[in-house]
Amino acid sequence: MVIQEETRFLPAFLHKTLGTEVDIEYPTSPFSSTPRANQDPTYSWWPEDAGVDHTRTFAYLDEILESRGPYDAIIGFSQGASVAGLTASLLEQPQDSRPAEFSTMHAPFKFVISFGGYREEDARVQRYYTPRIRTPVLHFINSTDPIVTENRCVRLVESCYDIKGRVVIYSGSGNHRVPATKSTKASLGRFLEDFAGEF
Repeated sequence: MVIQEETRFLPAFLHKTLGTEVDIEYPTSPFSSTPRANQDPTYSWWPEDAGVDHTRTFAYLDEILESRGPYDAIIGFSQGASVAGLTASLLEQPQDSRPAEFSTMHAPFKFVISFGGYREEDARVQRYYTPRIRTPVLHFINSTDPIVTENRCVRLVESCYDIKGRVVIYSGSGNHRVPATKSTKASLGRFLEDFAGEF
């Protein structure tokens, strides 16, 4: 799983910051994707085949939240961070403004951490970004990412209500990776201080 591989530093950091009672889950995305060069399987949150119904993603997210939740927060990388932002937005909205497949009664998240997250470009989901996301989101944006460009990430930032002090732009030397640096941990620590007493 990419998020688990990319954030090996995160469990110990979250336990130190928020407490050892914090549990972390890594749900697998619902669609098979192009295998890696070594033939290891990969997965996608949206179907690569345009003919496959994209609403299966909403049904899958609904099932996770209902059967395995509740969750306090969501953390994602790349496409997973994009889906994290969209899910946070949906949880803030009344039932009649959501996809029919996303009927969960789950409460809004306390926060979102987005590593290379972007606003989904599919026209079918644009209405779900309105109104702007009020859940606190910490955005990590790699200005040299060769896969998810900075301007795509900025569109997600602009979809959020309050971004003051919550956008970290860094240079990842042309890599599509999560930064496991001292400055990353410092930014995470400052952000998580607001929620430390809630866990």
